[in-house]
Amino acid sequence: MAFLPDFHPTLPPLPYHPCLNHEAHDRVARIHLPVAPRCNLACAYCERNSASPRHLASGPGTSMGIMTVDEAVERSAQFLEEWGAGAIIGVAGPGDPLANAETMEVLRRVRRAHPEVRLCLCTNGLVLPEHVDGLAEVGLESLSVTVNGVTPDVVAAMQPRLVWRGEVLTGTTAAELLLEHQRQGIARSAALGMAVKVNMVVAPGINAHQAVDVARSMAGLGALVFNPMPLIPRAGLSHVPAPDPQFMHKLREACSPYLHVFAKCRQCRADACGVPGKERSQ
Repeated sequence: MAFLPDFHPTLPPLPYHPCLNHEAHDRVARIHLPVAPRCNLACAYCERNSASPRHLASGPGTSMGIMTVDEAVERSAQFLEEWGAGAIIGVAGPGDPLANAETMEVLRRVRRAHPEVRLCLCTNGLVLPEHVDGLAEVGLESLSVTVNGVTPDVVAAMQPRLVWRGEVLTGTTAAELLLEHQRQGIARSAALGMAVKVNMVVAPGINAHQAVDVARSMAGLGALVFNPMPLIPRAGLSHVPAPDPQFMHKLREACSPYLHVFAKCRQCRADACGVPGKERSQ
């Protein structure tokens, strides 16, 4: 089955990044520095049990361990020496990077040590509005935000609770806050020149019917790329079957009028290193 082309006539060209651009996917190396263990959001599909071999096997939110800031900075230098200046350094968890102060410290120190480095980050977007200016100051090139729907009831089914300023919020109350902060953060990030990719975990019967609405609404905020990813059935959604390749292809085609649609995502671990598909954990 052919991938959709990396072209949309009304959008800027894509950065040469393996998680945004199909041509770069098999050629450009990236490293995920696992410096962010804490999370502020509970996703129904997330299984974060470090004692579980299944958890350690694959997927976002998984890591063999946590690096200190010093270890991450040192590892970044080794990585760039191995892969060259075009390689990308990012933070993708295993919790939410922006819920961990270590993330910004790592990005700043790596930028100071390597002024030309390409930086990226993945987040759920809950606290993105309060960090976006700092991300711009450190020269973040690309930002990924996971948006799982456009209405509070659907988002609550995928992400049922969160922690906001020390308080646990649940259901549609939590989802309304999350959606508003995601919209604010994405719009501001795009306005500041970051290439914003919107990820969506696609769960048939739960949120798949809103994929086109997510793509359309995120395009209106200035996002550049849409990356719908098939659900990995586990945790609270272990009973939901993963969408098959034909389902995902049709969904991507339906979303393609609005954004560049990325179709090669491997749903990488939070400690992945190397070229996607050829990576190793750290």
